[in-house]
Amino acid sequence: MDNSQIKVLVVDDQPSNLRFLSKLLTAQGYQVYRAICGQLALNVAIAHCPDLILLDIRMPEMNGYEVCRRLKATAETEQIPVIFLSVLDEMNDKLQAFRVGGADYITKPFQVEEVLARIDKQVGLQKLQQQLKEQNYQLQQSQSLLASILNSSLDGVVAYSAVRNSEGNIVDFQWLLINPAAEKFYGLLLNEIVGKNLLAELSQLRNNGLFDLYVSVVETGETVDREFSYEHERDTIVWLHIVAVKLNDGLAVTFRNITDRKRAEIALRDSEERFRAIFEQAAVGIAKTALSGQFMRVNPGFCQIVRYAESELLQQNWQAITHPDDIEADREYVRSLLSGNIQTFSLEKRLLCKDRAVRWANVTVSAMRDANGTPQYLICAIEDISQRKLVQELLQASLDTQTRYAQELTRSNAELEQFSYVASHDLQAPLSTIAGYAQLLEKRCHNQLDAQGNKFIRNIVNSCGRMQALIDDLLEYSRVGRSEKPFDVIDCNLVFEDACANLQLAIRQEQASVTKGDLPRVRGDSFQLLQLFQNLIGNAIKYRSSEAPMVQVSASRQGDSWVFSVQDNGIGIAEQYHPRIFQLFQRLHSQKQYSGTGIGLAICQRIVERHGGRLWVESELNRGSTFYFSIPIPK
Repeated sequence: MDNSQIKVLVVDDQPSNLRFLSKLLTAQGYQVYRAICGQLALNVAIAHCPDLILLDIRMPEMNGYEVCRRLKATAETEQIPVIFLSVLDEMNDKLQAFRVGGADYITKPFQVEEVLARIDKQVGLQKLQQQLKEQNYQLQQSQSLLASILNSSLDGVVAYSAVRNSEGNIVDFQWLLINPAAEKFYGLLLNEIVGKNLLAELSQLRNNGLFDLYVSVVETGETVDREFSYEHERDTIVWLHIVAVKLNDGLAVTFRNITDRKRAEIALRDSEERFRAIFEQAAVGIAKTALSGQFMRVNPGFCQIVRYAESELLQQNWQAITHPDDIEADREYVRSLLSGNIQTFSLEKRLLCKDRAVRWANVTVSAMRDANGTPQYLICAIEDISQRKLVQELLQASLDTQTRYAQELTRSNAELEQFSYVASHDLQAPLSTIAGYAQLLEKRCHNQLDAQGNKFIRNIVNSCGRMQALIDDLLEYSRVGRSEKPFDVIDCNLVFEDACANLQLAIRQEQASVTKGDLPRVRGDSFQLLQLFQNLIGNAIKYRSSEAPMVQVSASRQGDSWVFSVQDNGIGIAEQYHPRIFQLFQRLHSQKQYSGTGIGLAICQRIVERHGGRLWVESELNRGSTFYFSIPIPK
């Protein structure tokens, strides 16, 4: 036996005993360390960690019992076996030695053969313990590795033992093992399921064929590796890839849920069938081409556009049927597509048909790439747009004509607006003169004229007043369109208050009630908004019914605009007159009934349009009116 790797510590306070035992053990091939006292023995044991200690009991300062006790109390030395050597032969001495941790006890004087046999026995036991410890560690490592594999596996792993009846037939299986993936799949927990019967927990396995499959594996011993499907819930199919192996009188099963993959395969197959049907039956042309432009596959729709048979087109490429003036643009797009700068492109180009006709087409091209992103081929959709091109040309000609007419109309309107402004302005001076002389004549000659003459003069004065009001409104109407004042943020509550202040006399005379809700802040022209509020509220008071006027002004946000409403309880407006009231000089009543020029609502509409909104009315005769106008909310 090779003892060269075994270290033995000899502890004795007698040098002769140390020399004798050291010589004896060295001759047997052991590595020998010596200590003449207890403290030195402890130091050497910690420093060299011997495999065995021969320890004398009767030593000064620290006896063998105390040395052994300290050795066993120290983590580095607690596993070292200790053989006591002593002249003490009493039973109590030996019991004390074993109590403090001794492994054996040899009484002096001793026989050499006995000492060597006892040492060999302890060394052998130590080796066996070490081997057992290593084997246990390896077993623990293997179990830990197996547990890690099972716990981290994406596949479900289960193990069962067969449950047989008195005739030896398998009637059920008992759960032995289930990993986390299988727990998740079945909705079961390991500590709740192990030891229970399979069919008691999953009775549906008897009907879906899986139980019979397990029985076959155990009875025949043949491994099963196959895909298996069953109906999990109504109209829901589950697909599993199962590997089942016999394990004693049971089996181990590894399974993977491949339902998503099978659904994807079915969806892909259905998609391919749909694509084939769409490709063949599509109203537009579809072509699969090589990267060089060579046609690889074409559908009947494309053949119909270019008047080629399928076999003829497959001998052609894009360049051969593209108008020469469109080839370069086509090449630039294809280069960008293949380099990855763009994912797809569409362009309109002319195709050269077999019958020598030239047809316009909108061609959309996409590159089909492999998993690495390398282009493999091109898919092209071709739409015949020859008719659309013809219509576009006709529309463009019509648009050009309409644009020319619109420009002429704009110029005419501008000239008319300028004329209206100038005419209205120039009319004021002579009108003022006429009115002034008529009023002077009325004062000075009132007693000299008869009743008929005074009536004529009053008619002249009243007509001049109405004419002056008309001219003022015309000037105001023209100023709305000519205003270039920038918009400010306006508090409409303040505008409402100013309008009511200006209308205070009419409100008091008509005993009107004018109220409002909370009005927003908008961007606009403060003077024009005041005109707008004043005209709408004034009209609501003027066109009153027999009841006292009640006017309510409110606003609400609708989309990107504020929508204001001015509601009254007046005489109302018949629906057929709604568009007419916003036109210049359009009046629904005589001057005797209601005074006015017929321009107020036209001014309101122009103000609202200048602010980017619109003005409209909702009304019925004798049921009041609600005028609405919108003002956009700045972004």
